[in-house]
Amino acid sequence: MSDQKDVISVLAPHATIKQVSRRAFLAGATATVAGGSLILTGCGEDEAPTTGGTGSSSGPLEDQINMYTWGAYDYPKVMKQFTEEFGPALKLSSYDSNEQMISKLVATKGTSGFDIVVPTGVFIPQMVQAELLEPLDLARIPNFENIAEEYRDQPWDPGNGYSVPKAWGTTGYVYDKTKVTRPMATWQDFFDAAADEASGQTSMLADPNEVIGAYFWANDEDWNTTDTAALDACEDYLIDNIAPHVKAFESYPGTNGIPQGSYYLCQAWNGDGRQGIIDSGTDNWVWVFPGPRSELWMDNWTIPTGAPNPNAAYEWINYNLDPEVSLETLSWVGYHTAVADIEPAAEEAGIERLDMIFFTPEQVATMDAGEVNDSQTRRVEIFNNVKAAAV
Repeated sequence: MSDQKDVISVLAPHATIKQVSRRAFLAGATATVAGGSLILTGCGEDEAPTTGGTGSSSGPLEDQINMYTWGAYDYPKVMKQFTEEFGPALKLSSYDSNEQMISKLVATKGTSGFDIVVPTGVFIPQMVQAELLEPLDLARIPNFENIAEEYRDQPWDPGNGYSVPKAWGTTGYVYDKTKVTRPMATWQDFFDAAADEASGQTSMLADPNEVIGAYFWANDEDWNTTDTAALDACEDYLIDNIAPHVKAFESYPGTNGIPQGSYYLCQAWNGDGRQGIIDSGTDNWVWVFPGPRSELWMDNWTIPTGAPNPNAAYEWINYNLDPEVSLETLSWVGYHTAVADIEPAAEEAGIERLDMIFFTPEQVATMDAGEVNDSQTRRVEIFNNVKAAAV
């Protein structure tokens, strides 16, 4: 494409994030640091994996699925069940941000070896334009019919030509009420506490748009702005007033940070924050869906260009859209899976902390989706500068 280079420069700026934090979340599995992966298999050495399928495949299933995804985003029990039923083992590598994932795909030019990647929806148009994703054949995903109508056919992928919804959620924060005792309800409260009683004990997400978004959400301003003066003001505020108080930029504080009490205050995606609160085993932690604005994001199953195991990838996507499987996943990851009637099913199943999974219409009305625009390179630059100024 004539403009592919320009698209890639927005998607994966040269100053993109370098640091990767892994979430080692599987009991009994071994996870290595950035660039590593972990493998799940439900078959013993003497068991022959099946090569069948549900009809979603156009041929025998390959013996492995290489998935590049967000940390702790798939229930180990579900992955094991899939392997036991269909055969392919799941090999997972994780990333902290869309920019990091896209940079990997750009660098490998269709030879990444990944069969599935899970981008946030607003990044999909540019990924398609940069030829990073394969078109999907929805006839090979019969369980797509289980996706609720309101989550299909999004503006960033009309007709679901390249993506299928995996989960959607929002961004808020979690705090230890024994350490932070002030009333906490807004993003400005988050910043005020970070600079005071949570100084040096605050974590923020390792994602440029999330860190920058918190500033604009606190000020009830358009967080997708491309205005140079607004972005400069954001950078100045974060560097001068917040960075000196941030202990770490961590995308998954629910893994260890919250359960182990490593922080007093954590910016968090709702599902990860929920996992951390549950795993902490205490009532010290409080979730805040902050005002006046916050984010609504939707992550999606996609198949990257050059995927070596496409049949197995289709089978995995289809499997996850089964309502019973989807409910199991939701119970663990704590994100709405976009499957129809999942909320009443979750209530009937007695799944805990549904307030952190399902949101009221009034809350949703305060959420704004992000967008990828000409400010993306500048946003990565701001994030790197904020990280450099942190404690």
